[in-house]
Amino acid sequence: MTERCVMSEAYRQLARVRVRTRWPGYAQPEDFGYDFREWVSPYTKGAHAVNGIALVLQDWSSSEGLGDDPDPDVQRYGRTPGLRTNRMLEDLLARVVGLKLANVYATNVFPFIKSGTISSPLPFGDVVHAAEQFTRVELELARPRLILALGRVPFAALQRVGVSCYRLPHPAARIGRADAHARAWRAVLQRVGWPIEMHK
Repeated sequence: MTERCVMSEAYRQLARVRVRTRWPGYAQPEDFGYDFREWVSPYTKGAHAVNGIALVLQDWSSSEGLGDDPDPDVQRYGRTPGLRTNRMLEDLLARVVGLKLANVYATNVFPFIKSGTISSPLPFGDVVHAAEQFTRVELELARPRLILALGRVPFAALQRVGVSCYRLPHPAARIGRADAHARAWRAVLQRVGWPIEMHK
């Protein structure tokens, strides 16, 4: 049973640390006109149910990906609902575990804004540093029963900082159509004994 909640003071304090943190070469969502000061990662704004499944993606956005003017949908949901990755993630959650994104806890292992495009790589050491400073702590606060790392980089970074998790393909991974992603999800969830929706 998951529960959406008012974020704890410990979480809000961690979010304030994220806002104050400046790493050379990276920006903050607030530098682009957004106000996510209450969140470690903006993605969590629309997906902060605790005591259930936690999804950890790599990074939230890039300087070129955010553009010049804030997007009202991004400010409201913490993500772009129409983005292919987000649509695929919503579909997989519904098909495989019968949940909406709002019914899980979702975050990014790297909460800052990188330069370049959304597909620009990040130095792995920076991702590990962010995982140690932010993601490990926020997952402890969210108390998930199952942590799913979406992609190689978040999985490796979480493992490096001692977070027990399972790796799934990133929703944008080119492993085939949606059915291939759903099979990969089901294989992992069956292995750990998590209830799945077999009829969809």
